[in-house]
Amino acid sequence: MKKNWKSVELTFLVAALLFMFSACGNKKTEASQQVEAAAWQCPMKCEGEKTYPKSGSCPVCKMDLKEVEKHEGHKTDSSN
Repeated sequence: MKKNWKSVELTFLVAALLFMFSACGNKKTEASQQVEAAAWQCPMKCEGEKTYPKSGSCPVCKMDLKEVEKHEGHKTDSSN
């Protein structure tokens, strides 16, 4: 049986393109993930409404920071 090589090449090309598009279609960049990331805040509110970009401990009372929803009014400290 003689194979139609043009058809085989086209099928391979389509499969490769579908794989490439599906592999990179839903990935978010690190910058976009940081924009959506939560804020962290001291549960005792030692520094008022101040938030931090990642978990850790409060620099004042040393309690673990708790995750909170970001609000525009919060002051964010990016040094932590």
